Amino acid sequence: MTGLIARRSGGPSAGLLLITLGAVALERFGFSADTPTLTVIECLALLVFGLPHGTFDLALLRRASSASFQAGSILAVVALYLGCAAAMYLAWRVGPVFALAGFLVMAVAHFAEDWDACGSSFIACGMAAAIVSAPSILHVDQLRGLFALLTGATAGAVLADMLLLFAPAAIAVASIGWVLLWQAGQRSLAVSAGCALAAMLLLPPVPGFALFFCLVHSPMQFRRHADSLGLRGFQQWGGIVVPLSLAGLGIAAAVFIENGDASIPTNLFATSFMTLSILTVPHILMPKIAAFFQPQRRISRAGAASDRAILSASHGAG
Repeated sequence: MTGLIARRSGGPSAGLLLITLGAVALERFGFSADTPTLTVIECLALLVFGLPHGTFDLALLRRASSASFQAGSILAVVALYLGCAAAMYLAWRVGPVFALAGFLVMAVAHFAEDWDACGSSFIACGMAAAIVSAPSILHVDQLRGLFALLTGATAGAVLADMLLLFAPAAIAVASIGWVLLWQAGQRSLAVSAGCALAAMLLLPPVPGFALFFCLVHSPMQFRRHADSLGLRGFQQWGGIVVPLSLAGLGIAAAVFIENGDASIPTNLFATSFMTLSILTVPHILMPKIAAFFQPQRRISRAGAASDRAILSASHGAG
């Protein structure tokens, strides 16, 4: 079975490897992907190809809910989902430096899910931290400028220096994770991890992140959730992915307008990363919200509470 999975995933892995090697080679030969025109394309790709993997969140919630679950409670959870997104938007407006720092921490926690197969949550987090911090090693000046642009303050550049402090240790842990994936027979995941780290390390920050997010993280999560829900064809695309992706693009358009009169590449860069962070908060919380409404989990919690009450009473009687 492992061999069959490896063969099925070999095509995408080979394609990802070729694209990554090609992008790195072009960069080394002076064909930079960090131009204003390409920045616009890369940021649009983040929105168009990055948002769809989060469109299954509400479907996962509906599946987790029991048939007798009250509609009002579902609406309350949806309101909580939107409230989390609104809170992140307000964070960008009130304290952008803290919003960016929070987004980086959330990104590490979320990207770590991609590498669970290495068998250690610590190493999976190390792999995610390596991907997030890798641009600081060879492109720290660009990263400082981008962070200052996102936050509107030079204090944002300090976050790039903090990433530079963590990067060597994180990459060392990621190397161990890569070996564990390879030894476990997860060759496709190992190739994806190598390409993600190479792109974030060797390419400028925006194209490197676009390659990782659009060709590694998003497809991985999209396939995982689609397979989990058993969705295919129009039910998947027409019923969920397309309409909710358009809703996400609507949020991005509102952020773009709100950001003001900056140049289109600058504004679109800020818009794409702010939108991703705004939607990342409920996206990360969604599994926890869904787990809370699992009937089995509620029963087990109630049973555990009852057992504790009985045990406490028996001790009291003794």
